[in-house]
Amino acid sequence: MKVWLYYRLSRDEDEELNSLSNQRKIIYNYAVGNGHEVVGESFDDNVSGMHFNRAGIDKIYEAVEIGSIEAIVVKDLSRLGRHRTQTALFIDYLREHNVRVLSATENIDTFNENDDLIIGFKGLVNDFYARDGSRRVRTGYRQKQKEGIVTIPSFGYFKDKNTRKVVVVKEAAETVRMIFSAYTSGHGLKAIAKMLNEQKRETPGQIQLKVLRKHLPNTQDGILKKYLWDGRMVGRILQDESYIGTLICHKSERNKINKTFRFTEPDEQFRHENYFPPIVSRELWEQTQTLLRQRRERNIRAGSNQSILRYSGLLRCQDCGRTFVGKRIRLKSGERVEYRCDTYHRYGKEYCTSHTVEESALDELICKELLATKRMYQANWDAMDKLIERWRPKAASAVAQIKKLKERIDVLEEELEVILMERIRDKSNAERYERMIHKRETEIASAKKQIEDLQNMEAALRDRQTRLKRDISLIDDILKEGRMSEAHLRMLVDKIHVHEEDGKLSLEICLKAPFRDHVDIYENGQQIESLASLDYDFDRLANILMEDEIEVEMEA
Repeated sequence: MKVWLYYRLSRDEDEELNSLSNQRKIIYNYAVGNGHEVVGESFDDNVSGMHFNRAGIDKIYEAVEIGSIEAIVVKDLSRLGRHRTQTALFIDYLREHNVRVLSATENIDTFNENDDLIIGFKGLVNDFYARDGSRRVRTGYRQKQKEGIVTIPSFGYFKDKNTRKVVVVKEAAETVRMIFSAYTSGHGLKAIAKMLNEQKRETPGQIQLKVLRKHLPNTQDGILKKYLWDGRMVGRILQDESYIGTLICHKSERNKINKTFRFTEPDEQFRHENYFPPIVSRELWEQTQTLLRQRRERNIRAGSNQSILRYSGLLRCQDCGRTFVGKRIRLKSGERVEYRCDTYHRYGKEYCTSHTVEESALDELICKELLATKRMYQANWDAMDKLIERWRPKAASAVAQIKKLKERIDVLEEELEVILMERIRDKSNAERYERMIHKRETEIASAKKQIEDLQNMEAALRDRQTRLKRDISLIDDILKEGRMSEAHLRMLVDKIHVHEEDGKLSLEICLKAPFRDHVDIYENGQQIESLASLDYDFDRLANILMEDEIEVEMEA
């Protein structure tokens, strides 16, 4: 009988027992010993038996289709496959082509009907073994992820196998910093990729080849697909938290048995802060994320070989509702950038006016906003200082005040019960009782809020001061730079509404929280109105601090 020898070794198996050479020796001796003619052979090394997408199996298909073999010899049925359904289907395929499977160590012949029950049973056992092994491997890998044991660090890092420490690769780290700097300076993903290719900056794939001591493939297709920078590659680097020192494990989950893949939810992931030496600052990384989100939401794109205009997507016509388009105007002295209503740009003055505003004028107004915001923050800081000074002598009496409030809550709750019973008894005055109930419920809620404030007073005050200090420092840094960067703009500004009437422009500048929850209105460069609201109720806080007695007006 003309037979084909097949042997397979997977990663998680005993190499000494199931080595490829050992398997081949067993099945070759079996074939020759039983008088069979060996006409071919194939094998798969380090390949799972849970799927049949294997090079060794493909060769068997070729031999079967041309009718050159009558049987396949394996050491045992698990070598053929461990997935019971796929293995059964493959055996049925072979039977249809009059090809049997001979198991050397199990003495099984798939043409023997008496062996069908044994084949089915062994299929179940092999399937369970593979799935159980896969589960144990996944469990072990998850544990490593929980402990932060990373095997392949991101581009820009290298893990020393001996010390197990992750170190920064100088040249790659410079490339990472260049990518972040270029993006926050206004360049798009494709433009950055083009710049990196022109500078012949090594890609992650090229560095991997260098580590593996392999040469770059000669095929143009291979180079383009893997070994040149592209926009997606740049985008992945810009979103990688590794560069601020954070390792995130279990971002995705792949089941090789069921052939499923999914991205995991944040609460399923394992975060390890300060794991890597940071390559970029947290401030720069956060600015980058703001830009990525804004450009994606507002579909902001750069022109060919040009950077993104800084105010793109931020300006909106208050008269027609459309966004503005930017234009660079070349001058002998340099370049002027101005923005116009997109309706006017597309359809002409019959449908809307130009609303033309220069970038330099916008920069000037934004600087005014920042200075006003800084003054407001400084005033808030001073107010916080005064509140802290008032709080310190009262801190000792806070416990007694909280006790008094709790006692008051108990009284109000007892009164509520009485009023509820009276409302049931006296239905003719239900409306009066409802007012009394509402009043006491309001007083209870207010007292509970006062307790919460008193319990967390100093922490709340200090936290507020810390945030104010951080924001004031950021504003100072922005003002020092002179020219407002796109990253800072998108971090500060939510939108700018532009209205035009009788040739005069008025602008509404809406800054983002936490910088300022307000709208300032400018007309021809002069502020005419400011609609502001503080994010902290200082009046309520001051009342709590200055109260010596808690008085509650009772309704008779």
